[in-house]
Amino acid sequence: MSRRTPYVLVGTLVFLASVVLLAPAATLYGWLKPRLGDARFELSGVSGTLRDGSVAAVLVGGRPLVDKLHWRLSLGELLLARIGADFDSRGTFLLDGHVSKGFNTLRAHDLTLSAPAKPLLAAIGQPFAPLDGQARLELAQLKLLGGWPSDAAGTLRIEGLAWTLAKEPIVLGDYEATFSRDGNDIVALVHTLGGALEVNGDARAKADHSYELHLQLRPKADAPPLLPNLLRSLGAPDPQGYYHLRREGKVES
Repeated sequence: MSRRTPYVLVGTLVFLASVVLLAPAATLYGWLKPRLGDARFELSGVSGTLRDGSVAAVLVGGRPLVDKLHWRLSLGELLLARIGADFDSRGTFLLDGHVSKGFNTLRAHDLTLSAPAKPLLAAIGQPFAPLDGQARLELAQLKLLGGWPSDAAGTLRIEGLAWTLAKEPIVLGDYEATFSRDGNDIVALVHTLGGALEVNGDARAKADHSYELHLQLRPKADAPPLLPNLLRSLGAPDPQGYYHLRREGKVES
């Protein structure tokens, strides 16, 4: 093999990578769209290049979820066999941070998401969940292996959480969950910031894809009369007046 062969190969790879990264994002999306296999998600107003581009909207089920989304690929992560990008949007759905995807692994850091709860629930397949409010997720770091959390640090805050099945929505209050790693488990500690319904407890995601949830709920003295009636579906309260919600199970990997 000629001494020049490695340089030729490297030069060829660099050229091909440049062609792909600088290719029009709209052209690439037009080619990929019929091959993605998920008709629920659609991009509108694609512009720029694969390296540095934007979309006017991300649609889920024909409804806009994210507006004015911009991305910029991280070239350094390509050397680690994963695709990473910095994202930001400035519409109703606020997104800012870094996300990368490798083989069977999704990572994020310094990530902030803020959006109404309704479209978020619809995006994860729960469009008819009778809940509303404003959600804000701040993650210093997140790692998913096979779609299951293996590391996380951050907070989820929900303000103005409301139950919407009543004739008039029942505003329950404001809540926060703090995520952290506990050994091989990911734990979320839940507490009340304010409102008619006191909620405290924790949720745990284990390394074997099992989970546990335990929340204790108690209406405050000024809670709407319908709220205690809703809680009675959980059973009888304990001596301190708390109703207990317990769930556990395992997600098949």
